Amino acid sequence: MGEVHVAQHKSGRIVAIKRVHETLSCDQTICDRLADEAYLLGRIDHPNVVSAVDSGIASDGRPFLVMSRAYGTPLDVSIATDGPFSRNRITAISSQLMAGIIAIHEARVVHADLKSANVMVDEIDRVTIIDFGLARTAMCGSPAASHFDGTPAYLAPEVMAGHGPSVAGDIFATGVIVYELLTGSTPLAAHLRPEVMFALRLHDPVEPPSKRAPDRAITKELDDVLLCALDRNPRERFSTVRELADALAEALAAWEPPPVNMASNDPGVEPTTLVRASVSENIISASLRDASARIAERDVAGAVTVLEDGLERLTSTDPRVITPMRWRIETVLAALYQSAGKRDRAQRLARLAHQHALLTECPVAEARTQGLLDQLSYGRARTARGSCAP
Repeated sequence: MGEVHVAQHKSGRIVAIKRVHETLSCDQTICDRLADEAYLLGRIDHPNVVSAVDSGIASDGRPFLVMSRAYGTPLDVSIATDGPFSRNRITAISSQLMAGIIAIHEARVVHADLKSANVMVDEIDRVTIIDFGLARTAMCGSPAASHFDGTPAYLAPEVMAGHGPSVAGDIFATGVIVYELLTGSTPLAAHLRPEVMFALRLHDPVEPPSKRAPDRAITKELDDVLLCALDRNPRERFSTVRELADALAEALAAWEPPPVNMASNDPGVEPTTLVRASVSENIISASLRDASARIAERDVAGAVTVLEDGLERLTSTDPRVITPMRWRIETVLAALYQSAGKRDRAQRLARLAHQHALLTECPVAEARTQGLLDQLSYGRARTARGSCAP
């Protein structure tokens, strides 16, 4: 329905500008949706939710919405390329996700299109919830509708049956995302036709996460949390996202999953290699989490030290082994070097990060590191046509 441009706001802030497609600019319903999105976003103020900066009507008559830019990769892409995640990453991502949704609901807003594709996760696992194009004001009742909007794999049965968006529907969608984090897939396959999904949702119970991913040693407590969030009856789900967050945090804390990739069936992979991969993942996640906290406190020097120590620990675990996923630390550290004026060091580390990303054979990793290299090489980010260069 729309197009998004990156630009520089007059304040100097890099922002995203969302506009209705020119071919749809005469559709009043779509134009009203963008106006509603701007109004509802203006009611929410939370670090894990994209924020509204400005809105209005452009000279060509098309409405626009200026938002804070959300950095990172869509969560569904990260799950497909980097999964399965460690317990620490699942905890970090899910806790931020639900903190953002709690803020949305406290502002009396229902997102109505929660899905992993609308959750951005950056290099240090900071979460940003985006795309409020279907958001609505929270109401006590859910009026009937002639059709449903949203992505069927994440829609609650009552929404697919024609009831309007609700907090209960957002809770169901949140449960689907957490299910996806735990197992690598949604409860119902995305390729199924909507009418097939609807029939399954109404009549078949959700497969417990432990059955979907038996190699993850998922506990009964985690099963119970997800099955409650995904109950067919909205009255049987958690009444608030905060309740879901508390129950999930407790279940995750007691979960002892096997090391990441330990369940590989590849006879050529030795157990020692798999254990080492798990150790490396924990070092990377802990370093990025600690650095993120220091950056939030404006302690850039402390963040640099934490990341440098993390790289040193990755090397000391086994100097003979290269850890390709270290690119996640290297890209952030290179950006911090650049901000501190250490341009040569930043470029060298960015090139190294790109080499490690190529070893992962992950398109997302390659694209991220190549983008950083380009930015450091040219000294400026690309901007939308007609905007001011940073």
